[in-house]
Amino acid sequence: MSRTTQGDDRDQLLADVSEMYYEEGMTQQHIAHSVGVTRSAISRMLSEARRKGIIEIHIRRPLRFDRALEAALARRFGLQSAHVVSWRREDYDGLRRYLGLAASRVLRDMLTPSTTLGLTWGTTVTATVDALEGMNARVGKVVQLVGALGARAVSYDARALVHRLADGLGGEAVYLSAPFVVESAELAHCLKENASIQEALEIGRHCDIVLVGVGSSMPDYSSLYLGGHITLKELDELREAGAVGDACGLHYGIDGEPLASEFHERLVGISREDLLSVPIRVGIGGGRAKVEALLGALRGGYMNILITNSLTATEILQLDSARNGNYAPAATGQRKGGNN
Repeated sequence: MSRTTQGDDRDQLLADVSEMYYEEGMTQQHIAHSVGVTRSAISRMLSEARRKGIIEIHIRRPLRFDRALEAALARRFGLQSAHVVSWRREDYDGLRRYLGLAASRVLRDMLTPSTTLGLTWGTTVTATVDALEGMNARVGKVVQLVGALGARAVSYDARALVHRLADGLGGEAVYLSAPFVVESAELAHCLKENASIQEALEIGRHCDIVLVGVGSSMPDYSSLYLGGHITLKELDELREAGAVGDACGLHYGIDGEPLASEFHERLVGISREDLLSVPIRVGIGGGRAKVEALLGALRGGYMNILITNSLTATEILQLDSARNGNYAPAATGQRKGGNN
């Protein structure tokens, strides 16, 4: 039986046409002659096959880096390294995927079967986890650094990301089974006295590497707000107090100074002091909405390795120069044996 008459299922015909076009390299005109239809019918079949998922197209964009911007950022903010992907488009969804791919390659070269990796949340962190899952890398432990119960956005919930990454990289998952923020400082203190939460926080304190998703305080881009962790009223109060962004839920101003807010007393997660003592702090973020947040995080020492894109890097340097080009980066704690 010929391939053109095999079966009466249209999906089989669509698959046949797709294979002839994409795998055998036949032109649409030759396929049309073989099948006995017009060339325009073949074009419609290929479109139908894409809609039905018979054809799946994966584009592997090569990574290109802007070495001049990397050197400028590292020098300006005293970083171990900066990785600036050449991306100047305004497509934020595409940018997140691209940054996630770049971050995954940076982390892949650092991870070993004995590494403890700390993880937070966020859409760009999620993109990094997506890319890491398909890579040949191993990790010892993946630990959740912030609480997550009650979140609406499961796709970038911290617990879900820890589970996915530990499963994909063959490591042990360490969960922080608590809400991110609770009603009072007293309740947060009580939760931190719980044995399992204490254990997770202790492991988090001794991470080798932490992947820090830099959050914006702008409502349209705040993972905390969009994920259901905090209310719009709470976010507005943080913004009024001077918050431009957060790392692990810890908010700071444009100069990197931590905010003395009662909000932070209600958090269940890694402290600022413990975060800044992690030897390798990989910060990731990009887009116009993240420029102030990234500048604050850099000035506050929340990262010593930065992954961003060329347009964002340029705007960070410009904003820093406009505000105070000669500022001194914030001093950070250094764990014994670390190499900040």
